[in-house]
Amino acid sequence: MVIKNTLAVRAVNESGLVGTRLRGPTGMVIGRDPIAAAKVLTDFAKEFDQKPEVKGGLLDGRAIDTAQVKRLASMPPREQMLAQLGAGLQSPLAAFVGALNGLLYTFVGALTALHAQRETPGQG
Repeated sequence: MVIKNTLAVRAVNESGLVGTRLRGPTGMVIGRDPIAAAKVLTDFAKEFDQKPEVKGGLLDGRAIDTAQVKRLASMPPREQMLAQLGAGLQSPLAAFVGALNGLLYTFVGALTALHAQRETPGQG
């Protein structure tokens, strides 16, 4: 969406985007997924010799600069980050369960040996 800078200044008056950022032609991208929006903008700018120039943005009501937009664009998608988080949480738990399982097998083996020793006549 392309709007006049005066209207943009009114719309985001207290966001930190006013001033030098809103000089010259200005476009705005509005979306639910900030990572996807940042990726689309930066990929488009790379493809067309940094035009349009990414001047900054708003994320959760806070102003972010060009470097932060580029950092957002380099992040993996939300679903992938959630999968990585789940895998990271699962790894220690799986190791713990494996250790407990090994301990139980050792304990059962010791009980079986003790039982076999007590049932064998002439020993114990």
